[in-house]
Amino acid sequence: MSKVIDGLGVLFRILLAVFLFVLIQLAVLLGFKAAGLDTKIYNGLFSTVYGTIMIGAFLLFAYVLSFKRDKLLMTSKPNCMQVFSAIVIAFGLLGLVNIYIYVATVISQYFVPLQEDLAQYNENVDRFATIEASTVPYWDTILDFISSFMIIPFTEELVFRGVIFGELKNKIPPVLAAVISSLIFGILHGVSVHIGYAFICGIVLSLVYYYTGSIWVSYIVHALFNLIGSSVFALMDSGIFGDLTDISNFSAFFLAVFEIICILPGIAGFLLIMAIYKDKNKKDEVISVPEAEAAV
Repeated sequence: MSKVIDGLGVLFRILLAVFLFVLIQLAVLLGFKAAGLDTKIYNGLFSTVYGTIMIGAFLLFAYVLSFKRDKLLMTSKPNCMQVFSAIVIAFGLLGLVNIYIYVATVISQYFVPLQEDLAQYNENVDRFATIEASTVPYWDTILDFISSFMIIPFTEELVFRGVIFGELKNKIPPVLAAVISSLIFGILHGVSVHIGYAFICGIVLSLVYYYTGSIWVSYIVHALFNLIGSSVFALMDSGIFGDLTDISNFSAFFLAVFEIICILPGIAGFLLIMAIYKDKNKKDEVISVPEAEAAV
């Protein structure tokens, strides 16, 4: 009976976290509408405001959930090898996403609904697909750049890895916890094309977080993924530095090739993180045995 109650408690806290995540975005969106601000034009301000509010809210949320329990957030200081592995994993993930989008594009030629989803996805990731860059203030472009690779990734790591995965991993195997939390992470990205690769990325981020014991490492992966995958190109396409279309297209092609090449090194980086985790656990077990014998 106690296991059922504990399970219901975990479910309630996860649903509460999802509700809070959606509620904050909705509240800020309604606030912008009431102020007459178009979130397409002021997307940088919008994401900065709701992201900052979420960081404060979920840090408090995690603190409350940790009251008289084990600390929910794992925040150990990453070592150099973990940071290096995180960088390589980020590029490898970008390579996987490039292949994923290419395959989806090929399939869409024979499946009309997927064509519509791809078009909607492109509008979502390309800020200037539906509005003129000249209508966006330069200061908002800078805010959008900063929030997209600094604020939003940290927000999502707090919510989906720190709180949701954190609650699940205490009750079920880590891999299953990663799958469930990543499914929620994917669904909340909205578009079917985006859901698929957000789900894959979520699993990798969850396991990176688990094996390193540090939300900072998964944040590095997430932040670099957003920076290289979209933030830099959005800044280049904004016109704030003049017409960089040719440079943007040229660099996007060669980056895509480099990212695909990084898939295997990315896998190696992930395996290295796992090896460090297992080695640390073995050392902890060796140390704990003499302590137990001494106690006897």
